[in-house]
Amino acid sequence: ILQSLRGPMIINVWGSWCTSCLAEMPEFVSFYSKAKGKVQLVGIAVEEKDPLDSQKFIESHGMTWPNFYDRDNKTRGYFGMGVPVTWFIDAKGAVKFKKIGIVKSESELIALTEKHLGVKI
Repeated sequence: ILQSLRGPMIINVWGSWCTSCLAEMPEFVSFYSKAKGKVQLVGIAVEEKDPLDSQKFIESHGMTWPNFYDRDNKTRGYFGMGVPVTWFIDAKGAVKFKKIGIVKSESELIALTEKHLGVKI
């Protein structure tokens, strides 16, 4: 499935148990309100004890973009371990950049999107 993804797309790999993921989520919420229609944003919840944990996290943080729950840890082989990680995928499906660790600001997300995907927000 992951090989079939086409962008411009940003994939944010997160976990409801991850304090860094919690810290960066407001930046993604604000970014998505501006980026909708210009770049796709997709979330993947990993290493959750219970799918309800990720569902509650999505609802309580206003994450209105598509989010998937990796029940069987199948994405680990592709994305590796550790969160948060944010992937920038171009229109052909090539990974242009992988941001390991917390996105510190919305302006950082906007700058990375423009630099690696050529999309101005």
